[in-house]
Amino acid sequence: MEDTAAPVSPREQIASPRRAPSQQRSRERVERMLTAASALIAEQGSDAMRMGEVAERAGVSIGSLYQFFPDKRAIIWALAERYTAESQS
Repeated sequence: MEDTAAPVSPREQIASPRRAPSQQRSRERVERMLTAASALIAEQGSDAMRMGEVAERAGVSIGSLYQFFPDKRAIIWALAERYTAESQS
């Protein structure tokens, strides 16, 4: 049997946020999560960062974190997008 799966782009290999927050309160929560993740990465590196630490530092439940970010790579991708947007403005 021949493998006919379409090639996956590097962007598709990186998990992206599950959904964009629509309410102001949710956007603020996501921003707290990203700020917490950024601080943890600066302190200990991305390999050592754990989802539970991000949730704790952001003051959100682990379920809330996973509601927006399926894994650590999605957080890192969102941070990269945020830094790119900031550097272009």
